[in-house]
Amino acid sequence: MSMRKIRYGLTRGVWLLVALSAALNISCGNSNPEVVRDTTGATFSWTCAEDGSYNEGCAIKPLDAPPPAQCDSSSGESGKVFYSYAWGRFIEICSVVGLDSGAWFTDASMCRFVACDADDECPQFPNAEYACSAGLCQNVELKGEIREKGDVVTLCMADEPRPSDCRAQLEDPEVAAQFQLAHASCDSATGVCKVPADCLQP
Repeated sequence: MSMRKIRYGLTRGVWLLVALSAALNISCGNSNPEVVRDTTGATFSWTCAEDGSYNEGCAIKPLDAPPPAQCDSSSGESGKVFYSYAWGRFIEICSVVGLDSGAWFTDASMCRFVACDADDECPQFPNAEYACSAGLCQNVELKGEIREKGDVVTLCMADEPRPSDCRAQLEDPEVAAQFQLAHASCDSATGVCKVPADCLQP
């Protein structure tokens, strides 16, 4: 199921709930690869509707990727874990928890960007064209300054293996340090973020 770009909150332990109902009518573009990989090298099948309308959107399933991270919602509501995706400056594949209420939650540290060697490895979306640049699928109209702290976190965790347990990851001091680094790298006055030198450069 597709979804619009998530605006991640960067306070550790604070989850973002997003209603999925608005995402049901979002569709993929009409030129998509059959397999995508993230920056850890994990691969996912990428399947879109074949009727020409793409009204059902695109679906991803892990191929050689690990199962999505197990997690319980902070509210105690039951849910199931799965992989989903979002797009903005980059395309990201995230471990998410779907709730019975029709919402889901995730965190920037649970996402990895879609990686590439050529343009045809990048999924396409309505009104959003992606091309391969610096080894990442990037929106051709949004290249330039980074303005999302969540993007900085995901760039800095690009080669970190996906965790098997999201709560354990959130309690990891190294993950906390990445969030702090992201905060420090973004200028509150201008909203522009500078990706730290030891992180993946877009």
